[in-house]
Amino acid sequence: MKKLITLFLVVAVLASFAVVGSAKRARAAETLKIGTILNLTGPIAFIGPLFKNGIVMALEEVNYTVGGRKIELIPEDAAADMNVCLEKSKKLVERDKVNIILGPLMGDAHMAIAPYLAGKKVVTASFYCGDIELAKYKNWFIYPTTLVGLTVPVGYYAADLGYKTMITAGTDYAGGHGFIKGIKLAFEERGGTVVQEVWWPVGNQDFGPYLSGLKDADCIGYFVEGPSAAQLWISQYHQFGVKIPLLGTTMAADMPDQILSELGDICIGLKGQALYLVTRKDPINEKWVKAMTDRFGQTPGGLESNSYSITRTILAALQATGGDDSYGKLWPALQKVKIDTPQGPLEVSPEGVAITSNYIAEVKKKGDRYYWDPIKTYERVVDPRLKK
Repeated sequence: MKKLITLFLVVAVLASFAVVGSAKRARAAETLKIGTILNLTGPIAFIGPLFKNGIVMALEEVNYTVGGRKIELIPEDAAADMNVCLEKSKKLVERDKVNIILGPLMGDAHMAIAPYLAGKKVVTASFYCGDIELAKYKNWFIYPTTLVGLTVPVGYYAADLGYKTMITAGTDYAGGHGFIKGIKLAFEERGGTVVQEVWWPVGNQDFGPYLSGLKDADCIGYFVEGPSAAQLWISQYHQFGVKIPLLGTTMAADMPDQILSELGDICIGLKGQALYLVTRKDPINEKWVKAMTDRFGQTPGGLESNSYSITRTILAALQATGGDDSYGKLWPALQKVKIDTPQGPLEVSPEGVAITSNYIAEVKKKGDRYYWDPIKTYERVVDPRLKK
């Protein structure tokens, strides 16, 4: 009898191994589908192709294969509409059967799709920051950090310069408030005091009333939404003769080379936070810039760097799972990822928030060219609220 029982147990174990092996072979034979929601039409349609280029480069580097599984990228158009994003999320999950979605970009879309994707256990990545509220869903990879975390270096740098008082000035919408909050929290953490908060509406073109009403302070920490607004803000700052030093946010993204050239010498010496700098001296970055330029015919920037690094992180997690994209395997693997990217070293917090380097850059001029030069690095930047 004991021999029969032993034989039965052996057969049962072998059968279970066979089932597991069969399941693994079946999964390996299945194409691993990754969805991405990009702005391909609408007012910011120029952004979508840039994000897609970064994703494509990361996938081409692994020959569209990870853990023995072939990868299919399924792009959808966000159309700059949160309702469309929700519809496209449902299509990707229910029809295409994806377990991973990269994007969308905008914060309102994040909040619109978050409950649905959390319920479906779909690992989702933000293209450019995200509200800390997303962390509660436990399926969001928030890259490069939270809205607040992105601008922390501005507050730290102001304190490092010895400034004791600051005016904050920014565009009055959710993203703007998040960016300004990061500056304020970091500056106050280092003992500084914000003496005035100034807000203007989205699309504002006349900064005169706001510049003329500034109090006395050691510096101004600011955020404006996009290149055209940034150019107006700097031009009018000089026209009004304001002498309080400026420290801005998202500088390289909002003031690319073309804007610097149009501003001319008045932009020399301007300083602020920049997440990615194509001029950063680093072998990984230099190799990537060349590869991207050769592949797509143009020098890459922060948008391509973001989507590339996000995709690389997801691929590293998938490699660790052997290509298993189920939530129960992928999410824990994602939390353990540590890789090097063109932007610098990257790891992931237990909340799913990326921890990366962030930079302070200064506008310099060489010959006829104006460019952002990295002058200080803040490593492992973390939203102060995640330290608690």
